[in-house]
Amino acid sequence: MAQLHFDEHLIKVFDGEGLDTYAIEEALAGILHEGGYVKESYASALHEREKVFPTALDVGGINVAIPHCDTEHVNRGALCVGVLKHPVTWRRMDDGSKTCEVSLVVMLALDEAHAHLEMLQKVIGLIQDQELVAAIIACDDQKKIYDLLKDKLAV
Repeated sequence: MAQLHFDEHLIKVFDGEGLDTYAIEEALAGILHEGGYVKESYASALHEREKVFPTALDVGGINVAIPHCDTEHVNRGALCVGVLKHPVTWRRMDDGSKTCEVSLVVMLALDEAHAHLEMLQKVIGLIQDQELVAAIIACDDQKKIYDLLKDKLAV
């Protein structure tokens, strides 16, 4: 699997209320774009894909969304993480007519199509550790969040 860049600069803590899926995706895609990881087309491709294939996983605990889009919009592989202090309603991956409240967003900028499944497996492993997810959500410091996440999402 190709190397995906991930560091504390690719983590954003959202502590404002009244945010929605679109605003979260825009902010995280903007961080990836500023870092040169994705093309200008990435954010709009992400929004379009989310309309057809929503990305929230309802795990019956602290829910996670995994927005991503096609590799053609990516320059270099990277992960960008959003920690939502106030959960945001997101459409569910398993049933787009239903929603759940999401507190953690793991945005994937994958530059190889086959990397998708392996990365999803890592994210699922993270989600299954609900104590770790709770610790991440409780944290405000990007470096500490990175330290909590790096082993689970290492690629």
